[in-house]
Amino acid sequence: MRILQIVDGDRWTGPAAVVFDQTAALIEGGVEAQYGFVGGGLLAQRLFPLGWARPLLSKPASPFGYARQVRDLRETVRRERFEIVHAHRSYDHIAASLAVRGTPARLVRTLHHIRHARPDPLLAAVFRSTRAFAFSNAAIAARFGSPGPTLPPVVDAGRFHPGERSRALRERLGLPEGMLLVGTVGKVSAGRGHAEAIRAAAPLKGVALVHVGHGEAMAPLKQQAAALGAADRNFWLGYQEEILPELYRLCDAFLFPASGSDQGQRAILEAMASGLPVVAVELPGVRDLMSDGVEGVIAPDAASLGGALGRLLESAEQRARFARAARDRALEFTGEAFARRAIGFYERVLSPQGSS
Repeated sequence: MRILQIVDGDRWTGPAAVVFDQTAALIEGGVEAQYGFVGGGLLAQRLFPLGWARPLLSKPASPFGYARQVRDLRETVRRERFEIVHAHRSYDHIAASLAVRGTPARLVRTLHHIRHARPDPLLAAVFRSTRAFAFSNAAIAARFGSPGPTLPPVVDAGRFHPGERSRALRERLGLPEGMLLVGTVGKVSAGRGHAEAIRAAAPLKGVALVHVGHGEAMAPLKQQAAALGAADRNFWLGYQEEILPELYRLCDAFLFPASGSDQGQRAILEAMASGLPVVAVELPGVRDLMSDGVEGVIAPDAASLGGALGRLLESAEQRARFARAARDRALEFTGEAFARRAIGFYERVLSPQGSS
């Protein structure tokens, strides 16, 4: 089968990163798959050497530019005989629905966030022309009214793994000795949980928060930490893709206070694969990956994070037990496991019944 994955993204974040890893897993599993993304950005520079990652989308400045993009995409689908075009965001879904008209290709869509399960009138029309749907987690499928399938993120268990902590890296980053390090990963912006994380950890005097990410909310969040008397226990490392596995291994636990644009909750998988116990807010997709009291603690809401984190940090033995279970659970989300699930989905789409 020939699959074209397209995603409206030009940066290594959210669905763009998730879909790239999924496409790589399909290729490794023997599928002829390609990855189309928005050209002209940092993602294009990063993926340029790969023959199967192509800048097939753009951000046209006029309706004429959009029409030309749809025409070019249709020509690509027809010329290269893609059997399935798999869309992931609203913009690329609309473009794909127009591009597949007049071609044999079948259109499918993954919904990556629960807010997309109730489409506006324009998207509702596009949904009706879509052959099948998949979902990043079971909660989105339930809201949409479908049993699935769920196609979660892929975790690279070879890159993200337990191991020795780099003392040199810890010193270079200025992270303190003798304190428990709790990591968070995500864009430093409103609604991404950093404020809740600071509030939860502030009363825990032996805990330092390690924030990995960058964004426009850095200054007010630093002010919040200072107001709570925790400025010296919050460390802002910026975006750190290259050394991210080492940063996970420096930490004693991982805190997940809020979702990003993809509710497959990839950061939880990376942390668990790295052998970290997790404290997470009850959010869509969290229970697809972990169970309360097995791989960590699931707090009912952000206000409960402090108590949940405190309970986790009380016992080193408990953290070690959670860490072992977390690594074992993460191994269920490798590329090989994803490819098996996705290939079954595509085979059903291409069957005479033609739906999931």
